[in-house]
Amino acid sequence: MAIFMFMSRVNSLIHQKFQIEYRMTKLTRKIQDLQSYSAMVGKGSVSIGDLLSSPGSMMNRSMAYMAWAHNSSMQYMQQNAPLMQQMYGQQMAQQTAQQQQQMNNYIQRMLYQQGRDRAAQVEAKNLHAEEQKLMYEKEKLEALAKSVEQELKSAREARDKGIQDFAPKYTA
Repeated sequence: MAIFMFMSRVNSLIHQKFQIEYRMTKLTRKIQDLQSYSAMVGKGSVSIGDLLSSPGSMMNRSMAYMAWAHNSSMQYMQQNAPLMQQMYGQQMAQQTAQQQQQMNNYIQRMLYQQGRDRAAQVEAKNLHAEEQKLMYEKEKLEALAKSVEQELKSAREARDKGIQDFAPKYTA
């Protein structure tokens, strides 16, 4: 009877081992996709080409990031542009309308870029936190896999011992 218990336990542990390996594979893929996306965000500007080459699992997040970064940058620019333009106008009162328009465009572009940089920093911080969480989960799964492997080894040894004890012994 003990043989059957150990055989059942061995089968259960093998199933559990495969489940853990499957979860670790999915988690590893998710970490790789996150790192790929993180590299895309880290380079500064995200283009449509970057979106098309990003992992499929990160497409929704990429699109949401682009929309959020644009809206955040526009808001940052609109909040800070009037003050910057006023300060510049006071310093350079002797300018033509064309020069003033060029400078206003330059100020808006620079403020928009600063807003994009701020959005990229926030996203990078969020990505780092998520990556740390996934790495911690992967470490837990690796530790669980080691303990299951050790238990599987001892269950197999016990099963084999039970089979040996159960086998008929012929004496001469």
